[in-house]
Amino acid sequence: MFEQQLEHWLEPFKAARQRAVFIFSPAHQHERDLILDQLTQLPTHTLWLSDSARQVAQMHRYRDYLGQNTQHVVLDFQQLIHADALAALAGTVRGGGCLWLVLPPHSSCFQQRLLIHAEQITGLFHCARWQDFLALLNTSAPSLPPASPAPSLPSQDQEAIINTLLEHPTHTHVLMADRGRGKSTTLGLAIRQAKSTKPIVVTGPRPSALTTLLQEAGANAEFRAWDRLLGDASSHGQTLVIDEAAAIPLHCLQALCNNYQVWAVATTVEGYEGCGQGFVLRFLEWLTQHFQIIRHQLTEPLRWANDDCCETWLNRALLMVSSDRRQRCQPPSETLRLQFCHASQLDESALAQVMALLLEAHYQSSPNDLRLLLDDPDQHLLLACDDEAILGVTWLATEGPIANDLHTPIMRGERRIKGQLLPQALGFYRQQAQSLGWAWWRIVRIAVAPQHRRQRIGAKMLSATIKHAQQRNVTAIGTSFGVTPEVECFWSDTPLQEVRRGLKKNAASGTVSALWAFGLEPEARAIIDELATLQRLENAWTRGGAAEFAHLATPSLAQHCLAILQGFCGGALPFSDARFAWWLLAHLSGDSRTIARDVLQSQQSTAELVRNSSATSRTDLERKLRQEAALFLRHIDQNKFL
Repeated sequence: MFEQQLEHWLEPFKAARQRAVFIFSPAHQHERDLILDQLTQLPTHTLWLSDSARQVAQMHRYRDYLGQNTQHVVLDFQQLIHADALAALAGTVRGGGCLWLVLPPHSSCFQQRLLIHAEQITGLFHCARWQDFLALLNTSAPSLPPASPAPSLPSQDQEAIINTLLEHPTHTHVLMADRGRGKSTTLGLAIRQAKSTKPIVVTGPRPSALTTLLQEAGANAEFRAWDRLLGDASSHGQTLVIDEAAAIPLHCLQALCNNYQVWAVATTVEGYEGCGQGFVLRFLEWLTQHFQIIRHQLTEPLRWANDDCCETWLNRALLMVSSDRRQRCQPPSETLRLQFCHASQLDESALAQVMALLLEAHYQSSPNDLRLLLDDPDQHLLLACDDEAILGVTWLATEGPIANDLHTPIMRGERRIKGQLLPQALGFYRQQAQSLGWAWWRIVRIAVAPQHRRQRIGAKMLSATIKHAQQRNVTAIGTSFGVTPEVECFWSDTPLQEVRRGLKKNAASGTVSALWAFGLEPEARAIIDELATLQRLENAWTRGGAAEFAHLATPSLAQHCLAILQGFCGGALPFSDARFAWWLLAHLSGDSRTIARDVLQSQQSTAELVRNSSATSRTDLERKLRQEAALFLRHIDQNKFL
């Protein structure tokens, strides 16, 4: 039994409050199985996640375990390394505990990056086989920094924040820190000391993430789910504390702040979840404009020592440490150098600058982005450089062409292929078969250093992207983004046009998504121009003014509408995505009876249609509407649209 030997070997780590990291990279499946079987001897309360079929928690559910304080965490990466889960769950391990990683059997650039950085740091151990690990336990433990006594709680910094919270109960306090700094403990102790006649409502992504806060607050806190709070008008106006705020959709946070007396908001701003930077960029800016806020920060780790080897490794390997990039970027010279490359070709300095730009510019950036950029050959970068400084970056993804035998299943909604966003979106929502056979470049993100924005760096990168794509026989380029006035303004000043707008708000951004495209070959350009006209008409119809634009409808545009409505009749598309096509065909065919129907009026939501009809459910409504749409197609003269 190795656990007794391990316990003895870890004594220096416990004394120094350091986390030990054991990384296994088995070359064969039988060796992997042996390692995993041996690790089952760890204590039963070990947190264990896997992306394989083993009877443990699934890796993609890693957020369910945030907020825990663990001794051992085992991450079994059978398929690929989930960098977000690694960054997040490493933060649950306390000083003196162990993080166990079993890497995939196939190597990759990202995997090698983790191992190279691990070799440079004391306290991290790479073993190919289980026998190598047993041999390690027979050696002396590494020399670690002097013993670091556990801090008394609350620390001086925590005590100062608690006092400020209590002295300013009507302000909104924002507490930011990396994981392991004691944010939840600070909030819990403040709530316990607050003078309140009834328990203070606290919320967060899930109850398990607030375990520490609720324990420290005692009877003075009452957890309620944030979505329940939004729907309960009777509780509006109560005092509210929000923990792990970056894991709650931005628009929902704003609604909570508008409806409740938010006393404190806390979040992790680096690494885990991957959206901490977005929280700082968007939510704090909004909060400052609408409320009196006091900002607090905790920097000293409490769960482990200051010089913890695991934290050093993750910060370096995952590039999770922010720095003042504004000071490093000088005004650009007259000549801006544009460079196409793959992330695996960059040196450490350039890669760090790229990730810093992406993390700062987008609310959904995460450590998984680094893994994808390094390992996926279909991901590319365009860098805008001034000497050694990278002022802008464009992230490009190659998509399509998709094999012919998959076209029909995709258009029917029966198949979804990962990494094919643009061709599949047009193929399904616009029933556009041709787009599935095109070679696409998708612009995943364009990011420019804040102090160099509005200097047309983004426009120069886009022009270079189009020229480069044309030289490589790319059929079309496109992008997809959450619609905000600022982002839409940028794309409106480019050759790309909007060809599809979603109807549901994204959970993270609170915005609907739009798809913009530009054809680089004549056929693709003609089709995209038609789809863009169709989308302009649909946007006008949504606002209630489509009739005045109906003269723009051409026979070819009507053909697109026929394909969309036929897709609805065949059971592929939902009614909401075929509604405008039906309205336009009815308008062009002169079927005034159908035009007058409430069912084709944009102001009526699908939920209202269900309530106002004899349908028993949304599914029943769509079934009846499909029958009626099929009848409509049989009776109209489709030759008018040829």
